[in-house]
Amino acid sequence: MRQVVHIELPSADAAAAKSFYGDLLGWQPTDIDMGPGEPYTLFSLSEKLAVALAPLGDMVKPGDILLYFGTEDLDADMARVVELGGTVILPREDIPGFGALGIFIDPTGNRLAFWQNLSDS
Repeated sequence: MRQVVHIELPSADAAAAKSFYGDLLGWQPTDIDMGPGEPYTLFSLSEKLAVALAPLGDMVKPGDILLYFGTEDLDADMARVVELGGTVILPREDIPGFGALGIFIDPTGNRLAFWQNLSDS
């Protein structure tokens, strides 16, 4: 069974979200520099699960919580999405130094993703 390895929560205000989740759940944020724009804020919940803040934009609206499932073969899993009636909305995107992701829509319209760690590539 595939585990959820990462969750992205939409955020209109990263500073307010960090304060909210820190005060409410005790999560400690770490900002990661991913290039131009806002840093990627990550809350590490365990060795195998993290939650991050995703800025609102064209592909991210309030309520668009995104679950990432772990994979050892991203390309094969993304191809399987299409075979099973899903739609790929973001094909493989390599994140240098971290891994790769792909985002898809299931047949019901839910937005989900796969994540492949760099060590599994």
